[in-house]
Amino acid sequence: MTIRWLSCGSESLHIIGTCPNCYATEAGLLLGTAAAGYAGRITATCVDCGKSVEYYVDATAQKIWKLDLMESKRVPSE
Repeated sequence: MTIRWLSCGSESLHIIGTCPNCYATEAGLLLGTAAAGYAGRITATCVDCGKSVEYYVDATAQKIWKLDLMESKRVPSE
């Protein structure tokens, strides 16, 4: 899956890609926005199914990583 960066003026960037939830049907478009120099977590939302996907982005380097929730359990202290 490829996510594309689209400049919107000089102050923000949009991320655009295929929704992983709609990928099998070849539908679904994810959209998210970040400030031009932003590095951190953003949420992209599918315009077709409404599902949200979390990403970590570095807008300056135009790099993006998908964040996946991991199951965790608390360890009791002795």
